[in-house]
Amino acid sequence: MRISNAQITAMMHGSMNTSSAKLGKLMQQMATGERMLLPSDDPISAVRVLRIQREEATLTQYRTNIANVSSNLSKQETNLRSASDTMLSVRDLLLWAANGSNTSEDLAAIANELGNLENAIVSFANVRDEEGRYLFSGTLSDRPALTFDAASDTYLMTGNDKYRQAAVANGVLVEENVTAAQVFGGGVDMLNDLHALVQTLADPALDASDPAVRARITASIDSLDVTHGNLLGAVSELGGRQNTLTLLSSSNEDVSLVNQKIEGELSQLDYAKASIDLNNYQLSLQATQKTYLKINGLSLFGML
Repeated sequence: MRISNAQITAMMHGSMNTSSAKLGKLMQQMATGERMLLPSDDPISAVRVLRIQREEATLTQYRTNIANVSSNLSKQETNLRSASDTMLSVRDLLLWAANGSNTSEDLAAIANELGNLENAIVSFANVRDEEGRYLFSGTLSDRPALTFDAASDTYLMTGNDKYRQAAVANGVLVEENVTAAQVFGGGVDMLNDLHALVQTLADPALDASDPAVRARITASIDSLDVTHGNLLGAVSELGGRQNTLTLLSSSNEDVSLVNQKIEGELSQLDYAKASIDLNNYQLSLQATQKTYLKINGLSLFGML
């Protein structure tokens, strides 16, 4: 079979172009550190990498949610602890008012302090976050948890007892709030009892020796103790959720590390192997070029 000079030239050019293309692709891989420059380089691995990247995007969202929920829970816990301290101060004053040795003027002074503490408790219940949302209003975060109704001279629950939830792991939702209804009850009995007692103790015509006054103070203490117990339960609940978030955060980080390892194995270039391939491609290209030059220089006249 006779092979023409044109065929030889075409074969040599094709071989050099193939080697040059492989060499160019390998150099691009080494420059980027990526084994797969196009999905077609390894379709199966490319699909697996895409799945891992989608999972990583989800984990990133979980991390953001965990940070936001944890921050929100910390704010709520701080305010509840402040409310707890205020309630203990109220209790101390109520015990002082109930000792039976106070005059009407003493009770009026106590009433003034109790009124200030009452306002402080309400302010803690109606605290808002940096975005202006009421923390303890349940899902009705655009309105105060508690509202004072001047017509009835009582506090009303204007929030609800529902919980807001956030996804913090695959299939895991965490409640990101406690509610004023959970602490004070739907009727806000403790604050209404305290408010009525403040007005009673501030009355100039009050008979400090009246047994009914002492009974009313005692009833307010009992109501306060129930509410304070609810509050401490809410604080404990918040602490439990924070522990859950810490565990889930650690678990998500472990999953992310595994994903990064697998993605690296699938997509990152093995530089040791690439260096060997680079040397082989260079040798192949050089050999093809030398062969082409030698064949191209052959002539019948050179044999004479």
